[in-house]
Amino acid sequence: PGSRGWCGGGIYFATTPEATKTKAIGADSHTGFMIEARVDVGKALLMPATCDRSMTGLKLASKGFDSVKFNPGDGDEYIVYSGARVISTKHYGKR
Repeated sequence: PGSRGWCGGGIYFATTPEATKTKAIGADSHTGFMIEARVDVGKALLMPATCDRSMTGLKLASKGFDSVKFNPGDGDEYIVYSGARVISTKHYGKR
């Protein structure tokens, strides 16, 4: 997982390839390749647009959830806190 983000240090997923154009906005974004992933989000906790920057996998599990779903204003995102929830990936060439 990552070390920081709107919902803490997790692995963030957009719901469509097109959505990554507004979501992957870090300094190093839009320079690599796209990964299509199948993710087991389990029971998702719906969070407000500001989410919780201190969220962790342990904190989430203590609330009875497996992932976070939130919309920062440009569409839904899902966040998991363990790579074990990523079932499969497919890599695509440079965007």
